Amino acid sequence: MMFKGIGRTFSTENDQQYETIGAFWDELAAKYGRANLQGLGYGWTNRSIEYVIGLIDGEIDGADRTVELPDTGWVTVRGKTADLGKIYEKIYQEGRLSNEIERFTDSGDCEIMYRR
Repeated sequence: MMFKGIGRTFSTENDQQYETIGAFWDELAAKYGRANLQGLGYGWTNRSIEYVIGLIDGEIDGADRTVELPDTGWVTVRGKTADLGKIYEKIYQEGRLSNEIERFTDSGDCEIMYRR
């Protein structure tokens, strides 16, 4: 599967990626609608994460990154965005991820697909 979108590198120091990636989502959601977007996290280091936001269907204007991802081996978890911290805490109990795809709605639902 090919994931195309607008990419940025975010610092993970002091967990600041949650605020900065959230602002990135807000910026693109204002233009495309939150429910039409999906975000890909990959390439973690001790200090940063690569993150790309693209459209669920179609190609986002200004796409500057294409990431090839495996078609199989994904685990899907659904829940409430308000519980995102708890969802990730449970996911990370089993170890680091190689990729994650996040989808959110304005009504507070989320879907996380991940691979180790």
